[in-house]
Amino acid sequence: MHFMSLFLWFVIYSFIGWAWETVLFTVQEKRFINRGFLNGPLCPVYGVGALLLLWALNHKTGDTLLLFLAALVLTTALEYLTALLLEKLFHAKWWDYSMFPLNFQGRISLISSVVFAVMAVLLIRYIHPFVSGLTGQISAGAKQVFFFIFTLYLVIDLALTVRHVLLLNGRLSEIQSALNCFLGKYTRLAGEFKNAILVSFEESEFYSDRIRILFNLDRLQSRRILKAFPKFRSLNYNEALCKLRDRLLGQKDGGGNDE
Repeated sequence: MHFMSLFLWFVIYSFIGWAWETVLFTVQEKRFINRGFLNGPLCPVYGVGALLLLWALNHKTGDTLLLFLAALVLTTALEYLTALLLEKLFHAKWWDYSMFPLNFQGRISLISSVVFAVMAVLLIRYIHPFVSGLTGQISAGAKQVFFFIFTLYLVIDLALTVRHVLLLNGRLSEIQSALNCFLGKYTRLAGEFKNAILVSFEESEFYSDRIRILFNLDRLQSRRILKAFPKFRSLNYNEALCKLRDRLLGQKDGGGNDE
C-alpha cells in the first residue's frame, strides 16, 4: 500500500473517530463536547487503530465471528496500552470505566471492547472498501499536497497540546503545594471535612497573586481539555485539578472522588 494512501486513511479514520466521540459525548452530556486530545477535529488513536486493524485482520474477512473475536482482542489491547501511555506521559487518567461492569483498572471494560470490536468489523467489511475506492480516485499530486498540509497541521497541533498539558502539570503542582499548606492548618479536620475546608481556600493567605495567575493561565485550552475529558484526573495533583475544574467549568468541588 502506498504511503500517501495510508496517511490519507489515517486522517479520514481519525476524523471519523473524532465525529463518533463528539456525537456520543454530546448526546450524553446534552451539550456540545469537542471530543479529542488535539484542538482540531481528529482523534489520532482511531486513525492508528484503524490502520493496525486493517493490517492485522484484513485477510480474516471470511469468518465474521473470528474477525469479531480478533478485533475484540486487538482493540482492547490498544485501548489499554493507550491509557497506560497517556498516564505515564502526563501523570493523569484521561478516561475511567470504573462505573461499568466487567472493567479492568478503569482503563478498559467489556462494553467498550465489544463496541470497538463491532466497529472494527464494520470498518473492515463495509467502510474501508468504500473509503479505499474513494481515495483511489485521488491523484498522486493531490495526495502529496494533502500529506504536507496535514503533516504540518498535526505537528503544530500536537506540539501545542502536549506543551499545554505538560505546563498544566507544572501549574497544578504549585497550586497543590499551596493547597497542602492550607490544609496543613486543619490537620485534625482535613480528613472528614476536607472538601468543605477547601471551599475557603480562596479566602486564605495561601491564595497568593501567583496562585491566582496560575488558575487563569491558558483558560481556553484548559477548558477545552477538561470539557473534552470529563473523567480527566491527575494522579498527583487531583485536588488542585478539581479546584481548576470548578473555576473553569463551574463544577462543584469534591470531584476528586468520582472523576
